[in-house]
Amino acid sequence: MEIKLLKREEIDDKVWNGCVHFAVNAMPYAYTWYLDNVTEEWEGLVMGNYKAVMPLVFEKKFGVEYLYQPFFTQQLGVFTSLPLTKNLVNNFIAAIPKKYKYIDINLNEINDISESEEISKRSNYFLDLNLDYALLKSNYSKNTIRNLNKAENSELLIQYNIKPETFVDFYIKNTADKIDNFKDKHKHMMLRIIYKALSFQLGSIISVTDKNGEILAANFILFHPTRIINLLPTSNNEGKSKNAMVFLIDYLLQKNANQKKIFDFEGSMIEGIARFYKGFGAEETNYYRLKRNKLPWFYRIIKK
Repeated sequence: MEIKLLKREEIDDKVWNGCVHFAVNAMPYAYTWYLDNVTEEWEGLVMGNYKAVMPLVFEKKFGVEYLYQPFFTQQLGVFTSLPLTKNLVNNFIAAIPKKYKYIDINLNEINDISESEEISKRSNYFLDLNLDYALLKSNYSKNTIRNLNKAENSELLIQYNIKPETFVDFYIKNTADKIDNFKDKHKHMMLRIIYKALSFQLGSIISVTDKNGEILAANFILFHPTRIINLLPTSNNEGKSKNAMVFLIDYLLQKNANQKKIFDFEGSMIEGIARFYKGFGAEETNYYRLKRNKLPWFYRIIKK
């Protein structure tokens, strides 16, 4: 089947979203409403009558258009309900317009692709929730159990009544400065994602407070039929000292045990964060990063 390029305004949202929703590798990052809220410009590769789709998120700098991975979207790539063969993924990659001389994007965890110097592996961590909570907890590391016991002795409380603006301000104060290239526009991006997901009942803000109601940790959880995504975890210094995030994640695992879903920690290439996730019994999985630089030499100095 032919793979064609559609501009954003040419895409049929309902059919595109149906393809993503029923894909064997379904993820909410590729819904049109989600993409519209994390970028100003994107277009899509579409095979046949939306049998398979691939979003292309782009920007323009110094007169050059390039593909990039937008904030708050760990994985994109090809989505389909068809068998996701290496050949299918390679055909989509080959269909990326030649005008994009620079590409730095993440494919998703079952987008198998031919190995080359342009391809590298990234780490994600997930936990199968289709078990009793007691069994889930039996796979916690000794350190996680110890930190959970400390948290439970700190009189921590779970709260659901935090406003999106309060959550985003807390995130920016305690986490944003640790993220490369985080800018003011990303604050507004977070608010758009949160409000839209809440309106669709596809997300929830959960916080951990002390007995006086002071926020110590918080998270925005993104829901999908097959997974629960640990999208925006954040803690302040007191929260870290009291293991508030351990308390919060343990609560989420208790609440969602015995479901045919995975808890998607969203991974990290940072060893300490990866170790924290593995402490809950999470298993490592990989997805692929495609980085291609065919810019003229004088542009390569600017965009490495």
